[in-house]
Amino acid sequence: MNDYCRQLNFPSHFYPKIDVSKYETEGYSWVQFHKTLRPEELNNEPLFEYLESLGMCSNWIELFYTPPNENGIIHSDNTNWEDWTKIYFQYGALGSKLRWWESDKTMEVSTSTGEYIEEYKDRTEEHYHGQVLVAMEEDSTMIHEEDLSTPHLVNVGKLHSSHNPTNDKRFALTIALHDLEGNRILWEDALSRLSKNI
Repeated sequence: MNDYCRQLNFPSHFYPKIDVSKYETEGYSWVQFHKTLRPEELNNEPLFEYLESLGMCSNWIELFYTPPNENGIIHSDNTNWEDWTKIYFQYGALGSKLRWWESDKTMEVSTSTGEYIEEYKDRTEEHYHGQVLVAMEEDSTMIHEEDLSTPHLVNVGKLHSSHNPTNDKRFALTIALHDLEGNRILWEDALSRLSKNI
């Protein structure tokens, strides 16, 4: 078994009920389109009740967009290679993939400014944007890819990127997993807590 992603066997009433067609995407690339959502916007309270019963919650829900025939940027969600986990729901673009990579040439990037910076000093009132690691495809080797058209648990502490070779828009809703004290849940812990669904 890999440590990149695992399919989650969720009942249909755990699936978020969001209308992605309401979002303006014309002219947007992956890096230009980014939405943060509140739990109530997902219209699936049973999922959050279930996560809480397992000692989990989410303080960070994001919606990403990959245009037709384009790729997202290769990145890790943190700079420490910590195996942060997210629950991943994909909308549209059947046949698209999420890819994982290895690279010995990564750059630390601020998620709010996009600039390469050396210090952790980039805060706003709404969120600590912090830094991520970014790699160029020419400096990277793909090590895994997966069709995530069904719900999955994904490891976002490793370098990863979206790949949309289709003519359809690809949206990905990601639910970052935290414990009830607000700490990020790591891969092995998430596998244990969600073992009945894997």
